[in-house]
Amino acid sequence: MKISTLTILLFLAVSTACCQKKIQTIKINCLSPYCGGARPSKEMIAESEKPKPYADKKVILVSATGKTDSATTDKDGNIKRKLKPGTYKLYEPWRYYKKNQTGEKLSNYDKECLATEWKKPFMVVIVSKTTLTQKSEGPIMLYCEWDAPCLLDSIKVHRRPE
Repeated sequence: MKISTLTILLFLAVSTACCQKKIQTIKINCLSPYCGGARPSKEMIAESEKPKPYADKKVILVSATGKTDSATTDKDGNIKRKLKPGTYKLYEPWRYYKKNQTGEKLSNYDKECLATEWKKPFMVVIVSKTTLTQKSEGPIMLYCEWDAPCLLDSIKVHRRPE
């Protein structure tokens, strides 16, 4: 009798410990193209092609169970959060809240294209008891106002700098 009670208590202690949240650090980078009107130098283009920290930006985290949370990156593009083991999808707010990157009216955008963009997390994070794995196709891509994803071609033509 005592052995089975002890076994149950030990099992409960171990199962509780394995599911506790642990502070994790997620590193997020972005690429920001040159958006000025003047012809950029080779150095300006090279600088715009270097990943930079996604600094002081809001990020939406969605767990595999659908629980949603938000976090703001620090100056180095890091999020420090207590996370339970599991899989998390990370979204830019414009994608999660079904808007566009520039915040302007949706009538300037292809609606089917936007519906596809809204489904795309920029990163999937897998947290285990001992590791954190970040999976992404690369840094977040920031866009020039005149070249945002899904912007109608008729709008792009009027905005593109000479």
